Formats: sequence, C-alpha cells, structure tokens
Amino acid sequence: MMIQETTVLWNRMAAKGYYRLGLAISGGFDHAQPGQFVMVRVGSDNQPLLRRPFSLLGLIREEGRVSGIEILFKVVGQGTEKLAGCRKGERLSVIGPLGNAFLVPDTCRQLILVAGGVGVPPIRFLAQSLLEREGGLDRCVVFIGGRTRDDLVCISEFDLPGFLLDISTDDGSQGNPGVVTHSLEKALDAGTADLICACGPPAMLKAVAAIAMARDIDCQVSIEAMMACGMGACLGCAVRIRGDDTGYRHVCMDGPVFDARQLVW
Repeated sequence: MMIQETTVLWNRMAAKGYYRLGLAISGGFDHAQPGQFVMVRVGSDNQPLLRRPFSLLGLIREEGRVSGIEILFKVVGQGTEKLAGCRKGERLSVIGPLGNAFLVPDTCRQLILVAGGVGVPPIRFLAQSLLEREGGLDRCVVFIGGRTRDDLVCISEFDLPGFLLDISTDDGSQGNPGVVTHSLEKALDAGTADLICACGPPAMLKAVAAIAMARDIDCQVSIEAMMACGMGACLGCAVRIRGDDTGYRHVCMDGPVFDARQLVW
C-alpha cells in the first residue's frame, strides 16, 4: 500500500452516468488482485474532504510491467460528479492497493461470477485474471444484472474463452427480465458449482449468499461500505460477523471480500 500522485490517462463514459478512469502510477500495484480497492482524493481543494473508495477494474500494462490502474464509477453525488469532470493530464492522489482479494482455489473447476451495477469492476478484473490461471477452469458462468440496459457496463469484456455470459435487467430492456439472482437460481437448479464470487448491491449479495448456502456452495462476496479512510483508522465500515468475540470486522481491513457464511445478513 502506498500514497502517490497519479496522472489521468483517460476518463471515458462507459454508459449513461458511468465512467472509466485510467490512471498512470509510479509503482506499488504489481501484485494487486481482483477485489482490492483504492482511495481517491477527488479534488485538490479538499472539497469534498474525504477520499472515495473504488474497486480496481483492472491493471494497465506496458512492456510487461504495471504502469497504471483503471477504475469504474457511477455519478451519484458531489465526489463522483467532480471525478467525472477530470481531464487527461490532471493529477489525483491515490492510496492503494487496499483490502483483500477473491481467492479461487486450484481445486475449483466450476465457477460462477455474479455482478450487479457498479459491482462489475472486481468481477471483470477477476475474469480477466483467470485467463492466466494455470490449469484453467472446466466452466465459468458470469451473471450480470442491472436495473435497465443503461446499467450494464463492460459486458463485452466477458466474451472470453470458456466463459458463458448471462444478462438480466429488472425492466427486461436487455437479457432476461427480472433480477439477476433469479437467473442464478435457475442455473443452479439445473447444475452446480464449486464456488460463487459476487459483488453488487447489498440486497443482491444477501440473495446470492442465501442461494449458495441453501445448496452448500462456497461463496465469496465483495461488499460495499461507507469509508472515510480505507485503512482501519476511522472504524466506520464495520460489519457484523458470526462467531466472533467482538461481533464485527471492518470492510477496509478485513474485506472487502468475505466468505458469505461469515456475515450476519
């Protein structure tokens, strides 16, 4: 983990209200993993005061070395609105990589990935990294959901060898009509999996966890939380954990990826 000044390489609209931001870095991300995140200072005038957390969408490589990172964000407030206005060449202070990562064991042959809305970044990063995994997978199905087709981002980047893509929208504007967990449940009724990795809104993750536990399938979830520091100092991102003396863990230090069975939903 390190604090560094980065340079904006690009800031492109990925869909209505969504942006992909590329940042040139000086180092520190060679071993960054899917699920980890960064804390970005949005402005130079301390407005807003607090940094914003963003999952890594991927790493930018040049001649075999990591030269940058990419994040995906949705404009939802003052901070992200300001970030959407960043231009190529501007400087942004970044802390990272932070947190833990998804862990797909070598014994996993049947994998399911689930992403909803702005939960796509770590799932996209994970899917891309699995292409380099020795031994590969027998099967990987990616379920992506959004409220409308405007909330489907990066879906073309899941068109990967050995991957199957299943899309759902709440309003039926693209893919299967209904929430993404309905499609997941139907697929598991017809087959099985060794592991489910998911990131998305709390209600979606709760449903994914319930589906996995009912079928005794291992499940890892990357959860979102309000963070002021990202390094365990403010203690503002606590989540309840089963079977722990304190009853709580912190998303920034102990997560953001958790075994779904650990969490009190």
